[in-house]
Amino acid sequence: MTITSLIKLLIPNGNMKFIDYIEPNIIDLNIPFSSKKRLFEQLATKMGENNKEARKIYDALVFREKIGTTALGNGVAIPHGRCLQDREVRIRIFVLNKAANYESVDDTLVQLIVCILFPVNTEDSHEILLKQIGEFFKKHRIYRELIAANSSKEVRDIILNESK
Repeated sequence: MTITSLIKLLIPNGNMKFIDYIEPNIIDLNIPFSSKKRLFEQLATKMGENNKEARKIYDALVFREKIGTTALGNGVAIPHGRCLQDREVRIRIFVLNKAANYESVDDTLVQLIVCILFPVNTEDSHEILLKQIGEFFKKHRIYRELIAANSSKEVRDIILNESK
């Protein structure tokens, strides 16, 4: 895995918006879902730079999920965890090949996964970023457009157009 397959940005002065992270190389379509464990393994592998880092990512995602489900409802889940250094943030978007049981609070099947990794020591700007992402992806119309997209570029364009 190369560094170019990851989005690694610093949040300058807390002014970073989630759309600043959205590039086609962080979006994967038609991802199979067999379990949360396997999903978290896939996310960790895609988002980690090596096996040791991937393990830390996996552990952080599992730890957070044990606190309570990260499903937003409306077909979207936002697994997230604290495991990075400094002010780094990474985002990865998976569109599952079919809706899956993610143990949502509203019992809705999930098909859109927006994974966010934060530093171990978070700041207010990280909480703001998580809230922005949650509010954006709760819109059912956007969800329908995203799961119908045919390419990573199309997903990116939908997100950017809706963010204007």
